[in-house]
Amino acid sequence: MNDALYKLIRAHYRTLEGYVSAGMEMAKDDRKIFLNANENPYELPGLEGLNRYPEPQPKALLEAYARAYGVEADQVVMTRGADEAIVILTQLFCEPHEDAVLICSPTFGMYGVDARSMPAGVVDVPLLKQEGTFALDKDGIIAAATDQGKCVKLVFLCSPNNPTGTSFSHEVISEICEAVEGHAVVVLDETYAEFSENGSMAEDLESTPNLIILRTLSKSYAFAGMRMGCFLCGDTDFTALARAKALEAYPLPLMSIEAAFYVLSPEISALAKENIKKILAERARMAAALQESDHVVHVYPADANFLLVEMNDAKGFYNYAAAQDVILRDFSAKPGTEGCLRISIGTPEQNDIVLKLLSEFQK
Repeated sequence: MNDALYKLIRAHYRTLEGYVSAGMEMAKDDRKIFLNANENPYELPGLEGLNRYPEPQPKALLEAYARAYGVEADQVVMTRGADEAIVILTQLFCEPHEDAVLICSPTFGMYGVDARSMPAGVVDVPLLKQEGTFALDKDGIIAAATDQGKCVKLVFLCSPNNPTGTSFSHEVISEICEAVEGHAVVVLDETYAEFSENGSMAEDLESTPNLIILRTLSKSYAFAGMRMGCFLCGDTDFTALARAKALEAYPLPLMSIEAAFYVLSPEISALAKENIKKILAERARMAAALQESDHVVHVYPADANFLLVEMNDAKGFYNYAAAQDVILRDFSAKPGTEGCLRISIGTPEQNDIVLKLLSEFQK
């Protein structure tokens, strides 16, 4: 394992003996009789196969993820959504009461929540507002992440960022990775990458030893209910360690595994890509229509499947829409997004209802 990762892993994980589950001992095979996992041998009607534990990290599904994300199968660790990956990485690198993660608010709240729950520290280097959009404070991030007194082990960057929708330059992210190497690991959350013109930084993994990328099927593949995600790392010794020592014994439900095979099939993947095109077209239409409203101050440029919208009376419109059974996300009281609502892009019909409500809304 490269030093950029190995020296930053919590010391006890380097020597910890991980649990070897029955499912790890051999792949499932219908020709064999498995009496090694204390499973119930009787299937229930309509639930065939669910009496058996699934493989923890099925090889064929690792290969399907790898094809989807342009990496090798041994560079993938599958998790229950990207949320579980955040927990695992925080546990692997941050010593409780000693180390910290770095976030760039406003951003996805779980980075800070998971760190504080350990508990680990949270260092915030807020995004900069520039020319009607948001930008990374590169110099501030590097200074904080290399400050020995702050003990930052993980730098969480979300691109496109939630809730702002902003994509950040791959060049800037690469500069941050290089500058903090040996001090911290950069965890790049690419949950919304399929909606972005920038795409993924997966091709930089092997040349950037302290870069880890989060991916998920939840958004682009319309798969949120199945909780299937992963993290990617160029260092296969690290991914092997994570699988052996940081995951639950059986982290992925069988039905989620089978559904993921289906959603990653060529036919369904092609359909998902067509749906992404529809969402992007609706995003452009909604951004233009919202900006025309007298109730809207600013629509932030977005590279995801949502828009951050600053309004004269965000809370009032949020309540008005909720009363009409349209639920938006209220960020109006949060630092950095004052007066803003986040509006997910729905179907054309759903989006038209939002615009209609906005035209009817009286401040």
